[in-house]
Amino acid sequence: MKIALAIVSLFPSGGLQRDCMGIARRLMARGHDVTILASRRQGELPTDLKIELLPVSAWSNHGRDQRFAEAAAQRKPAFDRLAGFGKLLDLDVLYCADGCDKARPARWSDRFTARRRIKLGLEAASFAPGRSTQCLLLSQNQLDSFQQAWGTESERLALMPPTIDPGRRHPEFRADGSRERIRGELGVVGDTVVWLAVAAHPLTKGLDRAVAALAAFPEARLVVAGVADDSKQGRLMRRLAADAKVSDRITLLGMRRDIPELMAGADVLIHPARVDTTGTAILEAVVNGLPVITTAVCGYARHVAAADAGVVLPEPFGPGNLSEALRQASAPGRRASWSENGARYGASHDLYSGLDCAAAIIAGETAGTPLS
Repeated sequence: MKIALAIVSLFPSGGLQRDCMGIARRLMARGHDVTILASRRQGELPTDLKIELLPVSAWSNHGRDQRFAEAAAQRKPAFDRLAGFGKLLDLDVLYCADGCDKARPARWSDRFTARRRIKLGLEAASFAPGRSTQCLLLSQNQLDSFQQAWGTESERLALMPPTIDPGRRHPEFRADGSRERIRGELGVVGDTVVWLAVAAHPLTKGLDRAVAALAAFPEARLVVAGVADDSKQGRLMRRLAADAKVSDRITLLGMRRDIPELMAGADVLIHPARVDTTGTAILEAVVNGLPVITTAVCGYARHVAAADAGVVLPEPFGPGNLSEALRQASAPGRRASWSENGARYGASHDLYSGLDCAAAIIAGETAGTPLS
């Protein structure tokens, strides 16, 4: 078949973008002719994928999303199937990594802009009752939220297994010298406890909470992958660090491709997010043997609890709960136990087949059976 995968922005470092490209390759391996439709591309992208740009312009992100959705729908007749990586129009399949906009309360500013109206219109195109789009969700929390908000028919909702790349699972890095090498490169001295955060949006992922907690743990250091010093988010992090008087114990690494190595060099992943549909970094940490401290709002937090690989903080968030979890993580024996549990969980559970399942559904199959 000729299959189109539509995504507003295509660049190499985004989680949704990596999923899109990974699914494209799986469909190509099945013999399908796959084209990725995007409004813009950034960075160095793989040369084995067919990419078609549908340039659109608008004054706002939601305006661009609407125009791209319209442009992708106009291209649909040229393909047998149209799958969207983001909420678009006239989709056969939606691979949804976002939360439910209808479930969020309206903001006062929504009275003055078209933002909420456009976002709800795009969401309704896939989730409103009576539509035909097959919706692929990445966490149970997310699926429940959409179904409660829209009343979407159960048969149109599918919960994907996790989408961890097996190539990013390397618990052996904690024992083969990689840990010592990366700690040396980071300038980590002696028994310093390294808190690793993997996040591009500090406030969404709760890094302000981590910075505030750091002041009470003088033996610890916070290393952030995903935020560059010279970026807007980096300047925010530096202000937060200065206010907490911990500037000398925070390192901003920018975008990194060696996340498994960084996880080997760290002692705990700190991810006290306010919102996170899945939290891929959480599950990558678990399977790499890095203990995790995260919040219950994250879709993959349940795996931390199931593996006994760290602490899941209850909602509503309380700074005292985070401090207590970090005190537990200060004990080397506790960290070692969590690390062993996580690595064992990663070896014994299906945490890696989500992209294969998504590709089968997009191709019109479910475990080899055509969709009805």
